[in-house]
Amino acid sequence: MFRLPKADTISARAMRQMALRIAIVTVVITAISYVYTYLSYQREALAYLEKYVAARSELESQPFVLAQTNTRMVRDEFVRRLAMEPAEDVAKRFHGLMRQDADGMWRVKVELDDFEHKATIALLPRVELTREFMHRTLVAYDLATEYGKAFRNQFYDTFIDLNVSDGSIMFLPDTNYARGGSVDAFAEDLETEVGATPKANPERKTFWTGVYFDAPAKQWMVSVVTPIDFQGQYVGGSGQDVLIDQLIERTNRINIPGTYNMIVSRNGKLIAHPDKMRDIEKQNGDYNIAASKDNQLVDFYRAAIGASVRNPFVESANGDYWLSVAPIKGADWLFVTVYPKSLIQQKAMASASIVVVFGLLALLMEVIIVGWVLKEQVSGPLQGLLVAIRALARGDAGVKTQVERNDEVGQLAKAFDEMADAVALHRSKLEDQVRERTRALEDANQELVQKNHQLEYLNREKNEFMGVAAHDLQSPIHAIKGLANAVVENVERYPQDKMVAKLQGIQSIAGKMSHLITNLLDINAIESDNYHLKLEAVSVAELVTDAVESYRDAAAEKSIKLLTATDNDTVALVDQMAVTQVLDNLISNAVKYSPPQTTVWIRTRRDVRWITIEVQDQGPGIAPHEMPRLFQKFSRLSARPTGDEHSVGLGLSIVKRLTEMMHGEVSCESKLGHGASFVVRLPVAESRH
Repeated sequence: MFRLPKADTISARAMRQMALRIAIVTVVITAISYVYTYLSYQREALAYLEKYVAARSELESQPFVLAQTNTRMVRDEFVRRLAMEPAEDVAKRFHGLMRQDADGMWRVKVELDDFEHKATIALLPRVELTREFMHRTLVAYDLATEYGKAFRNQFYDTFIDLNVSDGSIMFLPDTNYARGGSVDAFAEDLETEVGATPKANPERKTFWTGVYFDAPAKQWMVSVVTPIDFQGQYVGGSGQDVLIDQLIERTNRINIPGTYNMIVSRNGKLIAHPDKMRDIEKQNGDYNIAASKDNQLVDFYRAAIGASVRNPFVESANGDYWLSVAPIKGADWLFVTVYPKSLIQQKAMASASIVVVFGLLALLMEVIIVGWVLKEQVSGPLQGLLVAIRALARGDAGVKTQVERNDEVGQLAKAFDEMADAVALHRSKLEDQVRERTRALEDANQELVQKNHQLEYLNREKNEFMGVAAHDLQSPIHAIKGLANAVVENVERYPQDKMVAKLQGIQSIAGKMSHLITNLLDINAIESDNYHLKLEAVSVAELVTDAVESYRDAAAEKSIKLLTATDNDTVALVDQMAVTQVLDNLISNAVKYSPPQTTVWIRTRRDVRWITIEVQDQGPGIAPHEMPRLFQKFSRLSARPTGDEHSVGLGLSIVKRLTEMMHGEVSCESKLGHGASFVVRLPVAESRH
């Protein structure tokens, strides 16, 4: 058995010196490896973070930029119509439309008050009904009705205020705004009204209010207002209320693993934060960061407002976090992703730990080998060695030292006797080690080849993802730019219907872009385990009805019938948003690939275990050789949409992932040329209890 040499021998001193040198080298290599790995991971993380935050900023800015454009457009049209001489008797039309109620307020006559399809009017009793004021009221009423309908698809309401709070004209189909308030309520000067006055807004620019919770709507919102001046005189303001519940939900739910997002305003208000939403609600959206007791939040805010377009990354005061900052255009808010540096440190430390482990193993092996060599070969008996050397000089290689001593000389003599055998033994061991190392190297090379194949696959997916995003976003962006330029260049010449058609074209294209970006974010969130489901008992039949109704118009444009059939009890244990997204993708595909004058059936039935949804179309069907690729990402098959619709190739992949996350199944039956039938099975609520 091998034993370590005593502390006062040559072998012990040599082993201590060698162990110290190897330990120093191991520490130095580990430190260099940690620094290099940390910097590499940091570069990769910041590059990805910059792209992620830029994409989120672009997505979240769209409704705010569009709302600003809408209010300015209403203002311009309002001024244009005021400058025109009315073609009818203003007083006659005004009194034919309006009536002074018992509380003194002027409102639309009850028999004419169709608030679900037209604007409502509320005028204070103190208003002097001059011909000029009645004309402004009627122009505002017409504009709010016309533009409110066009904007309703994306915005909660459209309103025009006259002379601060003298008159309020609003298109809000959800409730009769004019009849829902008292004289005192309408007489109160609101932020949206006062902010449009020359005193409060001498620059006459579009402005945004703070975030507030609207009790009737039961939703969070923010208002945008553009001041209206006519012939150098203040008239009022045009505005819209923008719902931000979905923006807050996306901010809190969709994030890079290990990080979180928040939204702050430049004036120090907290808009969205995954851990602060209850505090924000308690303060009705007016959460002052500086007044809070959260020192870390205050630190993050101060660092975030110091970021710029050229330098979107800033560090927290304590240096523990990276903050990636991008503006949400229009609202003057900042989208902030908080990235703990500990994520990078953990990865770098894991890599450095491997180096430490192998260094320690190498140190142990070297100490053992060197100790054995020194013990066996350095301390032989010198006298016996001399005798053996003389015998060897005479050609007698078989002579042994025959000297037994306990000191280094005796050990050296014994080592000489064993030298020949030791050389042969070491050669055999070295050959075995070479063979073993060769096999290990071959195994390592094979593993590297497999990992290289994995990297090539991931690189292809990355290139395909970037290609889809670049190609499928570029065309609609150019289309929006073309339509927007046409509106800007011809705003004075285009008739009303043509202007609305152009704007509806922009809305339609923007909707498609939003659908594409949502699919890209969803598939990324699903694959990175950031898509969180809330399983609950949900009536699938009701979701099917809502989904079918949302595609009635698109189907009607192609003369396609949407027929449904459902069992009575279709309650499943699922995530409502996920099922809605599954139905949206399946029905969208059915309408997209079905020829005109055909029928799409959506059936819902129940058995003991499953709630089954079947979407069957009469489209071109799917070729047998393409079935294995049907639910893969970015797979585009030979079938093409029948109405020049667009397809990215993500919808069915999202359907499969979401269905399986809800413990369900999805399948497809198709015969080329005879349509396709997609079947989704979701677990019955009782079976999951």
